[in-house]
Amino acid sequence: MERVLFWSNSELLIQICDRAPYIDIEARLENTYLKMLLEYSADSVFIEDLQGNGHSSGLQGQGTGSLLVNIAIQYLRTFLPSETLVHGKMSDAGDPKESLILEECRKRRSQFWQSFGLQIIQGKAGNEVVSARLTDLKEKRRGLVMGKYPKFILLENFVEKSERRNI
Repeated sequence: MERVLFWSNSELLIQICDRAPYIDIEARLENTYLKMLLEYSADSVFIEDLQGNGHSSGLQGQGTGSLLVNIAIQYLRTFLPSETLVHGKMSDAGDPKESLILEECRKRRSQFWQSFGLQIIQGKAGNEVVSARLTDLKEKRRGLVMGKYPKFILLENFVEKSERRNI
């Protein structure tokens, strides 16, 4: 069964589409499309991807990724136990190959995930693992996305829809 939650204002659209065991969280703002993909079971959530805010997008450090992760944390807490393992694999697949820029991208990515309470488990450079229990994750409640949109939107402000919309 599919569950779809939707939130919008005049410039920002957000949709959560839960098609067990997959969750897509999508946002459209201005000319930007962002997406977070998750896969879950009764005791684990795998962060598959966070798309649209990589190095070449020009959106790093503007709160776009934080917006999606904030929503994901809130949504997961509505139906999963607090001890659920949340984990994923960081990838530098879309990063520039120039070593100084690549190292800066890796550093920013590690800091980003750590800021939500995920631990970085060192592995092959560019493929580190992130991991935490759902109870240890923390939302970023302050700040703006791109200087004008809220970085934190309460899940209770979302409306359930009967079907997924293309945003």
